[in-house]
Amino acid sequence: MPDSGLLYKVRSATFCLCLGLWGNEISAKNYHFEDFASLSLEELLDIDVSLGVRRGESLRDSSAAVYVLTRDSIERSGATSIPELLRLVPGVEVTRFGSAKWGVGIRGFNGGIFTNRLLILVDGRSLFSPAKVGMFWDTLDTLIGDIERIEVVRGPGASLWGANAFNGVINIVTRHSADTQGGTLEVGAGNEEEWFTGYRYGVKLGNDKYLRAHIKAFQRDAASRPNGLDNRDDWHSAQAGLRYDQGTAESGAFSLQLNAYEGTEGEELLLPDENSATLQNLFFTKAEFSGLNVMAHWQHQQNDRSHYSLKFYADHSERTDSLFKLTVDSYDADFQQSYRVDSRQRIVWGLGYRYTEDKLPEQYIRYTREQRHYDVASGFLQYELSPFEQWRFIAGSKLEENDFSGSEFQPTARAIWSYSELGSTWLAVSQAKRTPSRTEHDVRIDFDYVAPQVQLQIQGSESFHSETLRAYEFGWRHQFRRGLSLDLALFFNEYEGLRTLEPGAPEPNSAPPPAFVVPVVASNGAAARSWGGELVLSAALTPQWQAELQYSNVQIDIDAERSGDPNATKAEGESPQHRLTLRSNWDLAGGWAINTALRYVDEVEGQNIDEYTELDVHLNKRFAENITLSLVGQNLLDSTHEEYVDKVVGTPRVEVERGVYVKFKLDF
Repeated sequence: MPDSGLLYKVRSATFCLCLGLWGNEISAKNYHFEDFASLSLEELLDIDVSLGVRRGESLRDSSAAVYVLTRDSIERSGATSIPELLRLVPGVEVTRFGSAKWGVGIRGFNGGIFTNRLLILVDGRSLFSPAKVGMFWDTLDTLIGDIERIEVVRGPGASLWGANAFNGVINIVTRHSADTQGGTLEVGAGNEEEWFTGYRYGVKLGNDKYLRAHIKAFQRDAASRPNGLDNRDDWHSAQAGLRYDQGTAESGAFSLQLNAYEGTEGEELLLPDENSATLQNLFFTKAEFSGLNVMAHWQHQQNDRSHYSLKFYADHSERTDSLFKLTVDSYDADFQQSYRVDSRQRIVWGLGYRYTEDKLPEQYIRYTREQRHYDVASGFLQYELSPFEQWRFIAGSKLEENDFSGSEFQPTARAIWSYSELGSTWLAVSQAKRTPSRTEHDVRIDFDYVAPQVQLQIQGSESFHSETLRAYEFGWRHQFRRGLSLDLALFFNEYEGLRTLEPGAPEPNSAPPPAFVVPVVASNGAAARSWGGELVLSAALTPQWQAELQYSNVQIDIDAERSGDPNATKAEGESPQHRLTLRSNWDLAGGWAINTALRYVDEVEGQNIDEYTELDVHLNKRFAENITLSLVGQNLLDSTHEEYVDKVVGTPRVEVERGVYVKFKLDF
């Protein structure tokens, strides 16, 4: 039977299992960069969003915890990647633990590299794949200047967007090609952002016909270890894309997008020694990734009551690193209609289908099936009723059929009371599912003897079913006076069937030499509760100076009394309870602007990471109308600080370093 070293082995091998919108309504308002800078808070509340109801509605009228990062905020941030932009969103926890490694979570349960409890969309195309076990942030890239806005729903959006819109939805909306005419060239360099460049050019091909093309490349320095040594994870990537748009919603609007990318990055991992219960080995390799995707989207405003949308999407991606080789091909089709029955009733419905093929040949880990194909068929229906002028009720659900967990029913009920032109309050009750991944069903990882004549095998299981979330939310928005507004959202979440790794009874192994095999199997052995909220206070201090204060709080309590997994409760201490951000955008005379973001993040007790406060500063000078020079400082208050340790995969402890870069931008 196994000795005490087996417990260590189970813990150190846990990482193996854990490898385990939009689309129809373009905003009715097409703002330019200068327009956002001049918008009042009242006008910002009227920006059309669709994440909460899957059709265009003003942020003021949304019955969900929605936050919009506008193009003005994006340009002013000085960020060079999408995860860095998400640091500016309340309720979103962003951690960096390598040159190319981020973890992103909403309201806790940050999954490190493998984000599997929130859904990421780019112009309506889902980036989630059961084979990828979540989201590889190093493959999500585009020109920052081509992003129109980023919409974030904190809380489940599964009734509209399906499984894995579990704790939240992030939708990255890129700009219409009509808004990116002419040329743009930008180049930059710094100590962490060693060099980067991007080029975009847009042309008008005819009446309501526009085309743009872009290319982007960069090299980023390796992260640093706490002992000052280099982590050898420097990162290089290149990305290119095309977008073609023609027509209008009234006559029939069509868009076609094509994107391709490739990159390499160093990777160091601490992996369990197969011949020892107490040793770990440091492995170094070069991770390589590439991909190609194409999306066609047609929409038509039939009349003032009916709007149709049809979308097709295909994606091919490849990745090779120290853990696995992965090839995934997926194909999506999505249809949706928004129909206004009368002045008080509206129906939004849609159908979707996705087919996926993957290939996972044996690498560090192996699967019971090297190749697998699976599909997801879905439909949703949402009904909106306004029985009184100040009240609106929303009810709906999405029904999905998938090859991993069968049928999933994900309903929601919402109500919003607009008690005056200055304020509203809303309530919501929702249920969401997080479906199993390929790893949680099919993985097999063998370790050599952890005790005399005893082997350990990590196993996925076909009996592992979806995790379930029931969420209760309350929100309040109020504009106290012109230039001062508050947005408050509170939540209480109940989780069931959270993943654990349960030890099984030893089984004899017939293969020589004779031994017992101890299985450690993916199971739904834990439950949890979480609660907290987010507060956003926005103020226009002067016509040239705007400020925003954000506060987020989350607390997690996990019940794993019936589980034999020693790591079942670790998520309790792996999210900071308190986060505070103060943003300031100040336009000065002579074309100067200074934009700052001061961030406080509470300690992460479960990982022995101290609290930290950091400051990002973007100093911007516009020469004439077409030349801009920027000086950006990131994490200026400390030379280094630690944010996260990915114990699931086994990356060494690394620290985020202070960075400074300069950027030159030319529009022509």
